[in-house]
Amino acid sequence: MAGILPNEGEAMVADLVMKNVTTDRGTNLDLILFTNTTAPETITAATLTQPTGTGYAAITLTDASWTGSADARSYAQQTFTGGAGGWTGSIYGYAIVSKGTTPRIIAIEVDASGPYTINESDTYKITPTITLS
Repeated sequence: MAGILPNEGEAMVADLVMKNVTTDRGTNLDLILFTNTTAPETITAATLTQPTGTGYAAITLTDASWTGSADARSYAQQTFTGGAGGWTGSIYGYAIVSKGTTPRIIAIEVDASGPYTINESDTYKITPTITLS
């Protein structure tokens, strides 16, 4: 994932490490698609717009299924598939979002090859990988 950790994600990580505050982390994470045309440092989970339509739903990324070491973590490839009638909104990218009391963006990436229109049976595949540097 060559995206960014926006301000709200940075604050959540700092609270986790420095203060052991896990309120906004929750169990597991969600992988979502978004239709916003940009993803600046100031974007928040609350301002992300997800597509709508048959078959679209966030994908749960279970905590224990992440692999890796040192400064990188990966997750198995995940596939979103458009259902009958396709989805509304063009897909500009994807994000990993916490599932705590107030969801926070952990990482977000605008897909340089997008935007994509998802019609019935179209797929969008993502292999979540996060490298901290």
